[in-house]
Amino acid sequence: MKKIFAILTALALAASVAACGNAGSSNTASDTNTKENAQKLTKVRVAIMTGGASHWYAVIGKEAGIFEKHGLDVEITEFAAGINTVDAIVTGQADFGNLADYACVNRLGSTQENTNLRIVDRLSTSKGANNGGLYVSDDIKSLNDLAGKGFATQPGTVWDYWVAKTYEKAGIKEEAQNILNVDSAASAVALMISGEASAFWASGTNAAKLEDAGFHSLLKLDDLGLYTDAYYISTSDFLEQNKEVSEEFIKAQKETADWIYANEDKAAEIFEKASGTSQEQFHSDLAATLLVTDFSQDTLDHLSDVKTWAVENRRFSDYDILKFSDFTALKAVYPDSITIK
Repeated sequence: MKKIFAILTALALAASVAACGNAGSSNTASDTNTKENAQKLTKVRVAIMTGGASHWYAVIGKEAGIFEKHGLDVEITEFAAGINTVDAIVTGQADFGNLADYACVNRLGSTQENTNLRIVDRLSTSKGANNGGLYVSDDIKSLNDLAGKGFATQPGTVWDYWVAKTYEKAGIKEEAQNILNVDSAASAVALMISGEASAFWASGTNAAKLEDAGFHSLLKLDDLGLYTDAYYISTSDFLEQNKEVSEEFIKAQKETADWIYANEDKAAEIFEKASGTSQEQFHSDLAATLLVTDFSQDTLDHLSDVKTWAVENRRFSDYDILKFSDFTALKAVYPDSITIK
């Protein structure tokens, strides 16, 4: 009996070892498959503006698995403003970046003789939304009161354009303007709270901070007939050498926008975890923004209007916006989204 028991024990141990061996082989195969899948993904470096629509696309699209579905491994780098994302592209640190309308036409205009930057498509707009407020200190009751008061802006960005249009609306001459240059919206908010600045155009999280600090909104962008479009840009070299990747990136952009609208609560949860922005703030910002994947005649007209203003104010010489655009990928995947006359 003892001998039979010993034999049975030995057989059980052998079976156990074999089972463990099979389990180990299975895990190894699984790990190998995971590595192989990762190796099949193409890395795309995306420079985004912190807290903006491009940030939503990148973070939520990645977390929801949409970029992976399109064979892309997105590497996200955050910047304070669109001009910084352009710098990342120009210096070879990013493949796609986003920036708003004025920053776009300003950068293209100031480097038009030596740039391979190309507009890829439009990713968002605030047109028709109650977005963007001019927040001011209590002593400013009307636009005329802005004379001599510190007005915060970040040079080269859309804030420059808004500030200039505000002064135009108020009829305040250059000698009575007091423009305070800052390096980010966060710096502008800090100057407002410290009392060094008396006015700043803000939206989203920055507007919420100013409201919490007791500042009030004197007017909206709509009151000046203004709104903001944002775009993805890249370089002619990257777009020509990575046609399929560019197409998949645009597909992922569109699908991410659709996913966000279909899953707003989950999107807010994902973004809060990734950025610290409250879910309530995300919903508020999304309500003031329209996510799009297109480039229409209205979009071109809007950019042209901004460019015309800058040219008339001698910021740079005139140029053709379409010369610095490449809609090849957009046309390949969503041909109906391009409606240029």
